[in-house]
Parts: sequence; C-alpha cells; structure tokens
Amino acid sequence: MNDVKPPIRAVFLDIGDTIMRPDPSWEAIYAIAFAEFGVEVDLDALHNSLRRAYHHGGWGMEGGFDPSDETSYQRTVTIDSAAVAELGVGPMPDAFYRRLADLFMAAEHWHVFPEAHPTLAALHERDLVVGAVSNWVWSLPELLGSLDLAEGFNFVAASARIGFEKPHPRIFEWALEHAGVPPASVLHVGDHVDADVAGAAGVGIGGVLIDRAGRYAPDEIPSGTPVIRTLDELLPIIDARNGSR
Repeated sequence: MNDVKPPIRAVFLDIGDTIMRPDPSWEAIYAIAFAEFGVEVDLDALHNSLRRAYHHGGWGMEGGFDPSDETSYQRTVTIDSAAVAELGVGPMPDAFYRRLADLFMAAEHWHVFPEAHPTLAALHERDLVVGAVSNWVWSLPELLGSLDLAEGFNFVAASARIGFEKPHPRIFEWALEHAGVPPASVLHVGDHVDADVAGAAGVGIGGVLIDRAGRYAPDEIPSGTPVIRTLDELLPIIDARNGSR
C-alpha cells in the first residue's frame, strides 16, 4: 500500500481569524452601531450571543441558497436579529443592519495579521494556487481589495457568492474546479474544526487548523491534523511535503 502523499499544488485559506479579524473586536464594531442607535450593550454578553449565532463562521445552513447580494444581506439580518433578541434589546430597524454592513466594509475596522501578506507572497513564490474559501457575505472580494489582500489570491470563494457554505462539499468543490488540481494535492487552512477541517476532509482535502488563541483542546481536534498558531507556520508543512527549501 502506497501512502505517500502527492506534492501540494494549491492552498485554500479561510479569512476570518486566519487572515484577519475585526479590530478591535467583532462585538466592538456591533457596539458602534448600537450606540449610534441609542442602545447600550454589554460587550461580553454581545460576544457570547454572536459566537452562538455564528458558531462555525457561517449561518449554519446545510443546504444551498440563492447566491445574491440581497440574499446575503437578508440572511445576515436574520441571524443578527436572533443574536439581538437574545440580548433583549431589539427589535432593531433595517437601518441598523445597513449601518452594520457599512461598518464591516471599512478597512480601518480590520486587523490583518502581520504574517498574512508575507505568507501569501511566499505561497505564490512556491508556484502554488492560492484561494480564499470562506463563509462570508457578498462583499468579501471588495473588502480584500481595500485591504490590499486581493492580489494574494487566485480566486475568492465567498459562500454568499457560491450559494453554499462550509462545511458543505459544494463550496470546496467549486474551489477545486477553479484551482484545477486534485483534492489530494490541496491543503485547506481555517480556524474551525467542523467547517474547515471536517469540511475539507469531506471532499478529500487535507485540513490544517489555525488555532491562534488555543481555543481547541487536543481531544477536539481530529487525529493527524496539523495545528498552527500563525499562518507562516504553514510554510514548513508545505516544504516538508514538497521536499523543498
């Protein structure tokens, strides 16, 4: 039995908490919108309600949906409304959710991890196809452009534009079609065990867990899954597999 793995030819990357994160925090940006509408919220309670709502970086949809800008917006309103209701401060008007969308499009509200740009450059130096595969709203390509990240990716698979979200196989299959490589020659890096590691494994792609804050206990991580704390730690994994550098 030959268990030698083929060389890596493509890398798929999640975006949130892999490439960048809200600055200073996810809940702090929501709090800006709440304050503008005269509502004071407890940041810890808001953090917890949002984490429960977006438990694997998406909306928790198992099936497909209409890939359109308006559908993307309405789906975020639905899940955000649930988080707001849990806080007991709603309902909020549509203008509140429109304002939230604007705030999250502002480049100054995002922190790009310092090793992200150099790592993207290093992946391209290794002649790898690099794709963004992320549960994200319609505007992800534009946001990446405003953060000078767009040129680091050969393609962007935002779930809102594909009509499926991780861990559904279809978003990974879409990425494979655009990368033009077989699953066994791809690594997917993300910060969720279910959406990223298990989702990638479902189509034969190797998963790498990026766990910047030590969120997962060892027994929560599938056996054999490489775990990294910063994105640049991915490079030695690729080089060892490809027998280079």
